[in-house]
Amino acid sequence: MFNATLSWLGYSVALILTMEVGYRSYLRFRKWRRLPGGEGSDFVMSTALTLLALLIAFTFSIAHSNFELRRDLVTAEATAISTTHLRHQLLENPQRDRLNALMHDYVRVRLEFSTDRADPAALAAVQQRTAQLQSAIWEVTDQALDTPAGQRISVSLLNATNEMFDDAERRLAAFDARIPQRIMRSVHLFALGSALLVGLTLAAAGSRHFISTSGMFLLVGLALSLISDMDNGATGLITTSQAPMERVAQVIAMERSPPS
Repeated sequence: MFNATLSWLGYSVALILTMEVGYRSYLRFRKWRRLPGGEGSDFVMSTALTLLALLIAFTFSIAHSNFELRRDLVTAEATAISTTHLRHQLLENPQRDRLNALMHDYVRVRLEFSTDRADPAALAAVQQRTAQLQSAIWEVTDQALDTPAGQRISVSLLNATNEMFDDAERRLAAFDARIPQRIMRSVHLFALGSALLVGLTLAAAGSRHFISTSGMFLLVGLALSLISDMDNGATGLITTSQAPMERVAQVIAMERSPPS
């Protein structure tokens, strides 16, 4: 399970320690050989930090795009489920009641998809249950199409049902959409390299500026943790809201409840 706070602290501590390694390494090697410093090293440090900011912005944009995609697909699937359910109300019994019961179970399973994504075994079980319910819904829908009411709305019912099933697959594909690990590793290595250069440059200048540089790397660690949290999608502080799906589940549950 992803822990955003521990991730932030881990990134920050690693960067600050790397900066300290660079600072102490310069002081130690300076005893044996005079190392260059001054404006040239300041320029290198500034360039490295600028490139690090650009890399962070680039990876943040990818993570944000994936997050927006997952959120939009929740709304799309909830809308498709609601539309299909409304089409079912135009059918006659017994198919209408059977489909209402199946849709009640289906929307609950789709809600479980959002909570069980961090557990591969639980996710596999949800996907298996989703496939079973889709098969059952399709079978009853096929029976309903042979009735007069079903023939009247056959095209709209089939389109809505297909869209509902397709959105389930799109959500699974969106869950697998992550920032490539090579990019994340490159950003992490570049951040550590930048911290090392900062330590070397500060040692050459003769002042550590520990509080200000530590504050900067705390912010860098926060940005990296935010990217990882947003890209994770399943657990953490930044998760995809399931409010649209929950509202649809409530509507279907209320319609299945017997009138008082």
